[in-house]
Amino acid sequence: MKNLKTDLSFVTTLIVLTVALAYVLQCAYDMTIILSNLDILGASMLFKPSFSVSPLVSKSRKYGESNKGRLFCGLHTPAYRVLNHVSKALLDSRLYGACVVMNSRGYHKHISYKSHFSVTISHGYSSVTIGARQIFAVDENTRTIYHIDATGRLRVTDYYQDYDMSDVIAQVSEAIEVLADCYVAPVVERVETPPIRWTLKRVMLDRPYHGPIKGRKVSVVAKLLRCSKKQVRWCVEWMDKDNNENTKIEKGGWNTAYKVEIDGVVAWLPHSILGGLHNIPFTERNQNACRLDVPEWWVRKNIADKLELPF
Repeated sequence: MKNLKTDLSFVTTLIVLTVALAYVLQCAYDMTIILSNLDILGASMLFKPSFSVSPLVSKSRKYGESNKGRLFCGLHTPAYRVLNHVSKALLDSRLYGACVVMNSRGYHKHISYKSHFSVTISHGYSSVTIGARQIFAVDENTRTIYHIDATGRLRVTDYYQDYDMSDVIAQVSEAIEVLADCYVAPVVERVETPPIRWTLKRVMLDRPYHGPIKGRKVSVVAKLLRCSKKQVRWCVEWMDKDNNENTKIEKGGWNTAYKVEIDGVVAWLPHSILGGLHNIPFTERNQNACRLDVPEWWVRKNIADKLELPF
């Protein structure tokens, strides 16, 4: 009986020690898991999602219009790839006209749509924004690239021309796609402006009156050889009947006669018989030859009779 009690006490002690050892091992395992998770959490805390690179970029600009382009134009290379892509994407989606575009100035380029997105290149400084976030910038003062990728990770590196801009292009492309889905072109109402009713205000140089061609007229092709030395000049001022301050000046003139060649026959053609022409009929465009309406009697007398043609 005494041996039985001793055996039971030994077994009980062994069971208690086994349970205690198992508990200790379980606690150690749990602690290992907790420490591992803490390590992972600590590592993840090293990466804090960034909102904008604007606080990191210098507020003052180093170069301006007075500086030579060779000092900074190389800093534009990465942003130019974005600018070219954005221009093509806007043209393809027919949104180019809705955006603010400044491309005329040599070292200053800008494309934006309100506060939705913008791409700016200006004398060494580059910037790409989406909404209120500046996701890319080149600081010309420190020659540093600041870039926030699509995951929110901040990348800071010394400037080099071959910097990978695919992430920036992808983010801006997504913004343009959103704009294309939401943009509604404004309706422009056409306002018909009534025609201006001009009336004669004053005659500065009188214009002789030449009435229409009397009798039958003939259309001929006349080649100009030379003009007479005597000229007629006229100048008049017109005003708007509904607005006296709106005026215009009209002037012109002609030579009194033209030496022309018609069908191989040379003759002098008076300007006064050409009807209501108030300017020289031969212009720079048709100086060699032009078609004119002339009286039939003049053609009969000066051209047909010399060619001995029936008329």
